Amino acid sequence: MTGERRAISLRRRIQAAFALLALPIAAVACAVGFVLGLPELFIAAVVVAPTPACLWRALGRRGASRWAWVLAAAGFVCLSLWLVWLADSGVLLVFTGAGLGLIGAAAGASALYHVPRGDQTRLRRSQRRIKRPVLFLNERSGGGTAVRVALRSAAEARGIEVVVLQPGDDLSALVRSSIEGGADCVGAAGGDGTQAAVGAVAAATGVPFVCVPAGTRNHFALDLGLDRDDPIGALDAFESANSIRIDLAEVNGCTFVNNVSVGAYGEVVAEQQYREHKFGTALQRLPDLVGPDAVPLGLSFVDSMGCTCTDAVVLMVSNNRYDLSPRLGFGSRPTLRDGQLGVVVVEPAPSLLGPVKVSSWEASSFDVNGGGVLRVGLDGEALEMIPPLRFRSRPGVLRVRLPTHAPGLSPSALRPPLGPERFGELWSIARGVPPGSQPAQPLA
Repeated sequence: MTGERRAISLRRRIQAAFALLALPIAAVACAVGFVLGLPELFIAAVVVAPTPACLWRALGRRGASRWAWVLAAAGFVCLSLWLVWLADSGVLLVFTGAGLGLIGAAAGASALYHVPRGDQTRLRRSQRRIKRPVLFLNERSGGGTAVRVALRSAAEARGIEVVVLQPGDDLSALVRSSIEGGADCVGAAGGDGTQAAVGAVAAATGVPFVCVPAGTRNHFALDLGLDRDDPIGALDAFESANSIRIDLAEVNGCTFVNNVSVGAYGEVVAEQQYREHKFGTALQRLPDLVGPDAVPLGLSFVDSMGCTCTDAVVLMVSNNRYDLSPRLGFGSRPTLRDGQLGVVVVEPAPSLLGPVKVSSWEASSFDVNGGGVLRVGLDGEALEMIPPLRFRSRPGVLRVRLPTHAPGLSPSALRPPLGPERFGELWSIARGVPPGSQPAQPLA
């Protein structure tokens, strides 16, 4: 047990002990303060509730109408703050409790951060020595990230063959040609569209794949647990690496690593100015797509309850589900190994102030019917597709090499899950004992 106790640092033990003390005290302080502040605090909570709906309505409109909804949201917030100010007897206690709770939660999360979870225990040290690595480099991605960090020179200095992509290149054909010529590991340095194209060929041929984040958003790299700001460090995976098998997904034969969006995002990425002005383009186009005059996509599909949906204004299908809960890690995927598609559907709001209806579920396959050509965003690339759209998950088809210094977990996977068992883990850490009946499994 002495060796196990040394595995828990003093800092983590202090953090765990502080969290165990702070969180219950914070909960009691908030509850007592709320009771003392009645009825003003309760009314304030009710008054501020329509604010998100007002902001959503603002996004779906232009000009004076948009500003009217923004002012309405600001009015609700100001009225709520005024009511909070009136409840001076309890508000200080509530804010003190909330602040203590946030600090305690942060301390607890930090203490629990290194507890192995999910896919981290599935990482295995690769014993395979790469003899002829090839990196496919898109220097135009990410505003020239690869050029800015001298990625090509860094790769060639490590003995990695670099293929610089040119406009009009058939990337899939180039990857196949390299593998047929003896490449035993292929990597992609560019956006997620480049990652998907190289990964698809690697999966089809059984060759290991390396992701080098050199795009704009690098969502795929984020969910693989890579440092998106360190493309040079990602090259380490061509040498000493951990290995993991992940899923790919496809729609009508086109492979994607992240998602396919139909509707708002699919229309937005098709705009010429989107690459240079993403936020402005989205803000300008949203009223036509999810505003009061938005026209449903004209698609038909069956939801998780077996009901046919025909009025969706936005449809997104992803390679494994996204965590959309309002917590740390929002927008990332807890795993890329579930063998499931994530489906998110947005339908119009039933009333003026009511929220839009958002549905989500998982499925191994998903079919969408409809008429006419659809503009879709496939891993951020604008494409046109003709329904029916046949989505399929391809479980465990891609073998990915990760640098040994990468955690191999996305932000949502690293986030400690909620539940009463977390207090038991914090208690173990505070005592200097690794959580669980057995020591955490090390990366092989």
